[in-house]
Amino acid sequence: MTISDNKRLINIIILIIALYMANTFFEMKKFDAGYLLTQVLVIALGVLAIVVHEVSHGLMAFTLGDNTARDAGRLSLNPLKHFDPIGVLAMIMVHIGWAKPVPVDYTAFKKPRRDITLVALAGPLSNLTLALIFSVIVRYIIKFSEINMFSNTEDSAVIFILIIIKSLIIGGIHINLILMCFNLLPIPPLDGSKVLMCILPDKLARKFASLEAYGLFIILALVYFKMLDPFVFGPAEFIYKYIQSYILTR
Repeated sequence: MTISDNKRLINIIILIIALYMANTFFEMKKFDAGYLLTQVLVIALGVLAIVVHEVSHGLMAFTLGDNTARDAGRLSLNPLKHFDPIGVLAMIMVHIGWAKPVPVDYTAFKKPRRDITLVALAGPLSNLTLALIFSVIVRYIIKFSEINMFSNTEDSAVIFILIIIKSLIIGGIHINLILMCFNLLPIPPLDGSKVLMCILPDKLARKFASLEAYGLFIILALVYFKMLDPFVFGPAEFIYKYIQSYILTR
């Protein structure tokens, strides 16, 4: 990636975030600096979730003998290496996003069905891991700060800590769980579809794989009509309740 490419991507990212923040600002009935800060932190955590997801695919593929992602410079936490404008816009607008897929050479695998499945599952599992890590962080912030989450206070230090906690819950836990559940859907080119392809007989797998050319349009249509909500937000909320019961409130 050249310097000019990096500058172009940075400009696109700044434009997207600026438009989102402007829209958020105009939707507010009154100015709320805490709310704006929360939005910025949530966006940053959401980008981290997507980047870690893609890097995990690449790392698993590299572990199994495929150097494609490494050679393409995709084993990096630099968001510019993974940036997809439509995916970031989708994450900001409907809280379901994606990055530029990590390249994988399936012919490099010794056991293709097993290895493709492992590579596909690495991304969603990385998001579950991040959600659990952020849950522990939130738990200890609450414990050591001895803050009442539901207190009405004017103490600026307490308000700042509450903003951090809220941002970690939304951006660190919720978004990772949503991203995990979304990617496990068996819709090409999502990770769940690759797992399903490895389970199906070869003939059916090839027919199913042919849908990948239309996958993005199918996903965008399903997201627009909120047809995926029960299969993404429902399971994500179910998992969050367990995290809340066994980690956050213990």
